[in-house]
Amino acid sequence: MITILILALAGFVGVVTLLTYTLYCYEETNQSGRPLAPFLALAARTALRSAVSEMAVVALHPLGLWPGLWSRPTEGRALVVLVHGLFHNQGAWILFRHRLHARGFGTACFGYSSWGTQWDETVAALGTWLASILEENPDREIHLVGHSLGGLLLRCAVANLPDQRLRSLVTLGTPYGGSKLSPFALSSLGRYLGYGDETVMRVAAMPTPGHMRCLALHSPADNMVLPNSALRCGLDGWEERQTRPVSHVAMLHARHVFDEVLGWLREVA
Repeated sequence: MITILILALAGFVGVVTLLTYTLYCYEETNQSGRPLAPFLALAARTALRSAVSEMAVVALHPLGLWPGLWSRPTEGRALVVLVHGLFHNQGAWILFRHRLHARGFGTACFGYSSWGTQWDETVAALGTWLASILEENPDREIHLVGHSLGGLLLRCAVANLPDQRLRSLVTLGTPYGGSKLSPFALSSLGRYLGYGDETVMRVAAMPTPGHMRCLALHSPADNMVLPNSALRCGLDGWEERQTRPVSHVAMLHARHVFDEVLGWLREVA
């Protein structure tokens, strides 16, 4: 039975990886006017790691079903708040969180349901949770890191919470311009992420507190945000950096992506 489940998971992840990278190659070739070969090469370099990362996130999903394991702030010189992306839960941060702890940072992970919830109520829940974190940790600097949709949710939350202790915001593979894959999200929060749609445009117009330092990291081989140009935040006061080629989900596990975030946190903290 376990073998069948593993094979079914591997098959599902393999199909998703193949389909998303096929669409990636098609979309990026059309958008850029460049030959197909470079995009096929990027897809070939990152597809296997993408599949492994997606399998890891699915396998670790049950760990995220116990919010108390993740949401309570841990000890450390500064607190890093982590917000996951669409269809994930706090368990997706397990490796990222471990690496932060090993370097002396505390963490707290916010979780939300991707299904059957509204955009505004999810943002409000995150804002309330952040306010409670600030109240319970009056003497700690707080840094925010969001993966994918989590980055947009944090953008909304901090716009209404200009607390000076919120020192920085880092986003990983966040679809600032939406994604053409949004229609496949069906009734989830992903339905708000249509390419160029109203919600993402409204988020893009929101202010960022002037005291916060902000960094947007994105990969040239992101297979979930299409076109990849939608990863560009284009916001005043933000720094944008392109990582080495890595898939959308693998940003959570890639060591070089973590090192970029760690360097930023150390510089700001």
